[in-house]
Amino acid sequence: MTTKMLINAVEAEEARVALVKDGVLEDFYIETLGEEEKVGNIYKGVIEKVEPSLQACFVNIGLEKNGFLPFNEIHPEYFLHPYDPEKPRPIHTLLKEGQEVLVQVTKEMPGRKGHHLTTYLSIASRFLVLTPGREGGGISKKIANEAERARIKKIMSQFKFPEGVGYIVRTAAEGQSKRELSKDLKRLLRVWDDIKKRVKTAPPLSLIHEEQDVCLRVLRDHFSAEISEVLVDDKETYAKVKNYMKVISPRYQRRVKLYKDKIPIFDRFELEKQIEAIFSNRVELKSGGYITIDPTEALISIDVNSGRGMLGKDLETMAFRTNIEAAREVARQLRLRDLGGLIVVDFIDMKDKRHIREVEKVLREEFKKDRAKIDMSRMSKFGLVEISRQRIRPPIESRRYHVCQYCHGRGLVQSVESAAVSLLRRVSMALSRGGVVAVEGRLPDGVAAYLQNKKRKELAELETRYGVEITLRGDHSLAPGEAELQFIKQDAA
Repeated sequence: MTTKMLINAVEAEEARVALVKDGVLEDFYIETLGEEEKVGNIYKGVIEKVEPSLQACFVNIGLEKNGFLPFNEIHPEYFLHPYDPEKPRPIHTLLKEGQEVLVQVTKEMPGRKGHHLTTYLSIASRFLVLTPGREGGGISKKIANEAERARIKKIMSQFKFPEGVGYIVRTAAEGQSKRELSKDLKRLLRVWDDIKKRVKTAPPLSLIHEEQDVCLRVLRDHFSAEISEVLVDDKETYAKVKNYMKVISPRYQRRVKLYKDKIPIFDRFELEKQIEAIFSNRVELKSGGYITIDPTEALISIDVNSGRGMLGKDLETMAFRTNIEAAREVARQLRLRDLGGLIVVDFIDMKDKRHIREVEKVLREEFKKDRAKIDMSRMSKFGLVEISRQRIRPPIESRRYHVCQYCHGRGLVQSVESAAVSLLRRVSMALSRGGVVAVEGRLPDGVAAYLQNKKRKELAELETRYGVEITLRGDHSLAPGEAELQFIKQDAA
């Protein structure tokens, strides 16, 4: 199987990175100008408000919204008084408004919510993560071989760390030499020294350390020996990626190549249709079935449908095959779309318990490819599987789309007939209260036409009964659901 990393950075407004395995899009990342990712950024913030009821505080970090800093993410060095975990104290006795804190964004929140923050910093590189404020070390659970874990632990015990600084060994460190790990550690310590120097002189609300852009970040987190090529379609980005590869994986730097073909890089590898499918609520399966993905406020519902895939005689076998294919696609779509929180998948009903266990097994295996933390339940008797996926950043959809200004995210607008009747009721109610001598309305064209033609008799009766003049005009600039009614009072007339 051939895996390639494709970097599309020709357009200044948007950079896209795709991981492609045998022509199938496996991972996709996008960064838009003005909406760069904030996770990993370190700021010199100021506590704006301490909230005892939440055991948290809100920190101004110079962005549009204050960040949310919970008590368990605050290092004791910031407390105004000595703190004993055995004798908890209210947060407002330990912190004060106006106090400066060095914080890092751990999670970007959608909508009006502020980003989640921590004072326990982490600085990532290719093989290691430096953790100032947390002593001791850890090794990625994905390095399963006990002998390899023992080897890495022995190597790390030979390195000297500054006081109060710990580390985490990343999965990519598996099989790496002491020399490579030492080089990685020295780079991280230089970054940490630079951060400490900047904090001393920087004013409050400053960005102290910025996470790498999407191209270098994906290269750092995802590059492995399995990737045969890294193709970049922009000369400036190519030079940047090539230089970074010399630092993190010198032996593979020749795999970074400049894409020179006239056909756009994503078109060349037939990715545009696969990317567009990320933003559709319906995903087709090769078997003829399909899945629908519908995010709501509380959870994300995914429904598996047989479509043309259940035309065979053996319904149980066909349901099993469709569910197996759907399980792989569900795991892939969750990765591609950055969907987090509670997810409920409604599979096609199966009676054979072996089939049920096999679908669960495939889901678990596919989730191992995901960098987010995932927990899933067994399949219920109704064919439902509940999944909890770590929400690291807002869904990828939110970076390219805005909520519809007409339906406000519902996906539905009021019918012309319903809108017309509703407006007629409003006019009738206002006139029944008395004191109105005239009604003037500015309505969407369709609604105005319906009232003037289909409801002409009702309007005439209202004018006669209350002795008023009703004037309704159509305005093509008004969106469905919008309407302006002006009730002119007797005094004003």
